[in-house]
Amino acid sequence: MRSLRTRLFVYLIGGAAGLFVVAGVGLTRTVAAWLEREFDRGLEAKARALVALTEQEAGRIEFDFESEQLPEFGAAASPEYFELWLAEGSLIRRSPSFEVSDQTRGASLVKGPDPAPTPSFRDLRLPDGRWGRQIRIDFVPRLDTEDDPADPAGAPVGSGPSRLQAATMIVGRERESLDATLGRLTVAVGGLAAALMLALAGLTQLALRVGLRALDRLTEQVRALDVSSLGARVAVAAAPEEIAVVVEQVNALLDRLEAGFTRERRLSSDIAHELTTPIAELRTLCDVGARWPEDRAAVRRFFGDARAIAQQMERIVVHLVALARYDEGREQAWRTRVRVAEIVEAAWASLARAAAAGRREWRQEISPGLWFDTDRDKFALIVANLLSNAVAYSPPGATIVCTSEETNGRASVSFSNPTETLEPEDLAVMFDRFWRKDEARAGGRHVGLGLALVRALAQVLGLEITTRLDPDKTFRITLSRPLGG
Repeated sequence: MRSLRTRLFVYLIGGAAGLFVVAGVGLTRTVAAWLEREFDRGLEAKARALVALTEQEAGRIEFDFESEQLPEFGAAASPEYFELWLAEGSLIRRSPSFEVSDQTRGASLVKGPDPAPTPSFRDLRLPDGRWGRQIRIDFVPRLDTEDDPADPAGAPVGSGPSRLQAATMIVGRERESLDATLGRLTVAVGGLAAALMLALAGLTQLALRVGLRALDRLTEQVRALDVSSLGARVAVAAAPEEIAVVVEQVNALLDRLEAGFTRERRLSSDIAHELTTPIAELRTLCDVGARWPEDRAAVRRFFGDARAIAQQMERIVVHLVALARYDEGREQAWRTRVRVAEIVEAAWASLARAAAAGRREWRQEISPGLWFDTDRDKFALIVANLLSNAVAYSPPGATIVCTSEETNGRASVSFSNPTETLEPEDLAVMFDRFWRKDEARAGGRHVGLGLALVRALAQVLGLEITTRLDPDKTFRITLSRPLGG
């Protein structure tokens, strides 16, 4: 596959070559046409000069030609030719150049059958065999009135249309010098175009080398990237706008890849860490149960503990599968009109016994008229996780408060509870998978995936999550969306 530099070079040189060809052909044709016009004008001027030497008197055509005045019509070397004919077809006079040799003596210019109102030109072989060009002028010679008496009106006596005779003057001259000039012109234009093309090719190569230097540096750096160097970033000094965009996007992609690899490594480590303890506990229970199988009460208790451990492991797997499904965008939201207070009350009902055991109270201050257009099951799962975390991580005797607000075109639901351990820096990481501030106080029932699920579900439902830790150690998490949504 050809490189970008090669393609640009081919396109630029090909386009320039096309332009040069068109310009060269146009210039050559324009100059050639001008030279031919000048050649024809000179030929016509010479023919007109010969016509001026022609007159008629008393019905006779007189041609006052002196070879000394026009020596080109008698020269042995590169002669020119003329013939003067009556319109009826009689030859009146021809140039002395026809008498140079037997070849020219028996030859003639091309008269043509019909007279024409304007001078006509044509290319032909001259009598001596050279390529030439001739002009034919059909005219009526002027009357010689110097010796004729004139009538009062000034017209010659006895003159009239019946006495006037028409004549034809044909003049031919070689055109090999013109053709040689045109040939030299073509060669000169072609040579100039070739020289310009070579110069342009060199300049184009230089321009591409300089202009694509930033792209070369970018290519070298990108080629050096692999899985082991995701921490590296691409940097191109003084990059043009087009390359700067690529550099920015490549670095952004590397940021995402590095974050993804880091997250996956941390996730693998966290999963291994989370499963190590329950697997060890299961193995210990199995070993103890196998050693004292006759102790039925102990075996029954072991099976209960094994069931609790299995449920914890199942929660981890279920939550991880759900998160993977949300991250891949394979989860759809089936929206319906949901009364927020009803969802919150139902979620608290399932937690009321655990909250009472820890002497935790609940105060619900959500507006009965607040409705969300959302997926009922997913929104209920978000609320259940938030309330479950509040119950698990708030101190005994704490009051968990649920409030709502409609302001600035947004509707929001907030869950707040006092906390003893959270710090402001925890707010940035608390939605990470397997993050737990106080694992001992969770009683082993929380695996650190609840808030990660909340964030993933909120993205699916289009909810915005904000967190805040007040100076009095009250933690508040808020779900909001535009009014009417």
